[in-house]
Parts: sequence; structure tokens; C-alpha cells
Amino acid sequence: MGETEWKHAGWVSSLGKWAWIILFALGIIRILYELAILIPTMLIWEEARAAFALLYPGVLYTVPNPIAGLIWPLIGGIISIIVSLFIIRPKFSKPCGEKDWETLYGWTLKFGSINVPWMFIWGIIFMIFGWYYVTGAFVMLPAIMLIWAGPREYNWNAE
Repeated sequence: MGETEWKHAGWVSSLGKWAWIILFALGIIRILYELAILIPTMLIWEEARAAFALLYPGVLYTVPNPIAGLIWPLIGGIISIIVSLFIIRPKFSKPCGEKDWETLYGWTLKFGSINVPWMFIWGIIFMIFGWYYVTGAFVMLPAIMLIWAGPREYNWNAE
């Protein structure tokens, strides 16, 4: 379907086409940010642990290690990069860039008698696990526009 048939096709196509690059870049930024705070945090933790031991000798409780809180964001950045390269880019951004709306309409998960668009599923996943919860908007906004204001009505019924 051409751009003349749908008034939002231009910006939805552009945003969708660049979504994978934005998600990839945010994944890299997230990893670099977490690595940048890892060393100072570990140094502070060692000092806090030593101070606690001096102030409360004989107490077995120690200051918890912050590594776990830093590892999960690193894992999230790595997953963001992988998903943006191997799922969002070929399945979402490429069809958006080509304005191949029918491919996006057909990319669904059959959930009982309902066709759930994978665009929504990946957008929600990025909103939950992405950096500051906004990364999913780069997939969700084009998906919402395509489903509810797109060139044709979306078929929610699985056949």
C-alpha cells in the first residue's frame, strides 16, 4: 500500500526503519554506562565493607555486594543489542522501511482465537526491560499507528 493511501505512512516508516538502530545504540550506551559505574561502585563497596567491619567488630552482617544490581543492566543491554539485530531489524524495521505493511500485519502470535501482533509483544518487552522504559516506544508507536490508524483494519481473529 502506497503512501498516498495512508497519511501516517511517512513518519511511521521512518521511525520503524530506524527503531533497530536506536535500540542497538541504547543497548551499547547502557552497557558503557553500567561499566563506567561498576569500578567506582566496587571501590565504594570495599570501603563501606571495611568501615562496617571496623565499626561493628564481631558482627557477621556485611554490606551487600552491589555487583548483582550492576550485572542485570549489563545483561539487559546485551539482550537489547541481540534482539534489535536479530528480531527487530529483519522482522520490523525492514518491512517498515519498505512500507510493507502486510508483512507487519501478518507477523502475529496466535493466542487462542486472537492474533496478537509481535510488534506489541516486543514493544512491551522493551518497555519493561529496556533502559528507562522508553526504548519500547520506538516499536510501540509505529505498531499502535499501524494497528489502529493504519492503511486497513487489523484482523484480531485467528483463523
